Amino acid sequence: MIAVLALVGACGDGDGPAAAEIWCDGLCAAVHRCHFNAPNCKLDCVQERPGLASRSSSGAVAERPCLEQLTCQALSDETVWDQELDACWTQAVMSVSVSDRVRRFCPDYALAWFECGYALSIDECEHIFSMWADPVIDRLAACEAHVDCTEFQACEKSVFDNL
Repeated sequence: MIAVLALVGACGDGDGPAAAEIWCDGLCAAVHRCHFNAPNCKLDCVQERPGLASRSSSGAVAERPCLEQLTCQALSDETVWDQELDACWTQAVMSVSVSDRVRRFCPDYALAWFECGYALSIDECEHIFSMWADPVIDRLAACEAHVDCTEFQACEKSVFDNL
């Protein structure tokens, strides 16, 4: 169980408490299915994962079914945990409900990346960034003010490094 609690503190999500609670519900379903002794799983998960406040509720809803199916090995092995959590994220990105805020954000943001020599389709942008809460999107939108690509990319990196 100690390994599970250590892993619980390793990740990030949430539009506030709602996203964190949704995400943690999924994780705790797997924890209970695997018969780990975690009577306060949801509370511990939410408290130990402040980064969950950076994700959207719709992202947490999209990720939850996969989290519920995490293997018992993933709950006790960090390498498997990372692999399965990455797979859950990828699956959720494909099915997340796109928010209106992100629909307004992505045309300019994808264009900024294009002008820096990278391809980011508007559809791909909408799905990736719908996983994040509006305050994160607002901070990323501010990066578009940087005309220089190096500054633009440094701004984006700063946003994600400070979640």
